[in-house]
Amino acid sequence: MEKRSPGRPNDKHSTDLDMIMRSSIKEFARQGYGGVTINSLAKKVGIADSLFHYHFGSKLNLWKSCMTLIGEEITLKFENLSKLSSDINGLDRLKLFNKQLVYVSAEYPEFQQIVVQEVFSESERSIWLISELLRPIYAYFSEILESEQEKGNMKKIPAANLTSFIIGSITTLFSRSFQMKKLYGIDAFSPEEIEKHAEVMNELIIGALKI
Repeated sequence: MEKRSPGRPNDKHSTDLDMIMRSSIKEFARQGYGGVTINSLAKKVGIADSLFHYHFGSKLNLWKSCMTLIGEEITLKFENLSKLSSDINGLDRLKLFNKQLVYVSAEYPEFQQIVVQEVFSESERSIWLISELLRPIYAYFSEILESEQEKGNMKKIPAANLTSFIIGSITTLFSRSFQMKKLYGIDAFSPEEIEKHAEVMNELIIGALKI
């Protein structure tokens, strides 16, 4: 038998870290952090659990890597939109950011599901999540909202209430897609429903904030 040198474990499958993290985040969303084990993830993905330990070290590091992967993709979308819309003023710019939030919520529903699970109470994970991933995303909205309030184009509402209203109302349709399907018979992720949601949310949000 050939002796294996120390270091990276052998595996008959090539290790696709992107695939591993995208599969893992679905399980974290479905079962919650406490319901997931490295062993169960390894079986789900079809690789040795030793590879998980080799690449990520622990379940917490795997969870952070998964959330960082998606969080950075979402942040990049808002960063690009911020650059493209820099010459657009007023509530029209807020409409674009609202619509982008609809699109990323539909594209990454597991991210929002995990956020809802984690930020309910203080923990190492919730503190990290808020500091590293949520704060940069919220900052794009805060910049627009504060600017428009200062200009007198928008009602002055405390930031916590205002961002909760905007982000919560947009993301709930997707984070509770099964509930929406059972109650209203809709597929929240169909292109028609996504576009309808974007239109309805902007109508409600802008209508409520406009002076």
